[in-house]
Amino acid sequence: MKKAGGGVLAISVDPVAKAKKVVEQNALAFDVLSDEGAVAITEYGLLFHEPMGRGDIALPANFLVDTDGKVAWKWVAGRVQDRADSDVVLAAVKRLLSDAIP
Repeated sequence: MKKAGGGVLAISVDPVAKAKKVVEQNALAFDVLSDEGAVAITEYGLLFHEPMGRGDIALPANFLVDTDGKVAWKWVAGRVQDRADSDVVLAAVKRLLSDAIP
């Protein structure tokens, strides 16, 4: 993906300090942006109101954005516990890359 000019970026409702700590503790090879006001997360329809009053969180989701900045593929969790199957995401990435590389 990097050879094709792609990359990975995560967005979280966590404050900047917590997002930075997550990156450091997990040795992530990508950035985690803080959307503490949940502006982007709300725009993407991912804001989940925690029923136990612990605050709002983002539903897990994966978006592939093409070189024109358009969402080419997405997966959105039905529950906060759900995660996308990595094989499904990888297949979608490969399809997007094969379409982008002549």
